Amino acid sequence: MNKKEKEMRPNSYTSNILDAPDSEIVCWCSMVPKATIMAAKSQGATTLEQIRVLTGACTVGRCRELSPRRRCCSKEIKELLAINETTSKGEKG
Repeated sequence: MNKKEKEMRPNSYTSNILDAPDSEIVCWCSMVPKATIMAAKSQGATTLEQIRVLTGACTVGRCRELSPRRRCCSKEIKELLAINETTSKGEKG
């Protein structure tokens, strides 16, 4: 990680991505915010692979290095994909 990348990395983040503002970066290696992930989901993305294709998130492989969470962003992306999944499965139609 170079000096500029270290300076860009924030010192804080929302611990629960579900509570994060739409502007919060989810994928640090591709600089993809929560709003972009949610937009892809609203367009029909239901898997991590579909999010990768639609947004470019989780494709560069440097989140462990760049993210303040110090890990891959796939965990947060999967949490965002799971929103309302339980409710949808439990609804009667």
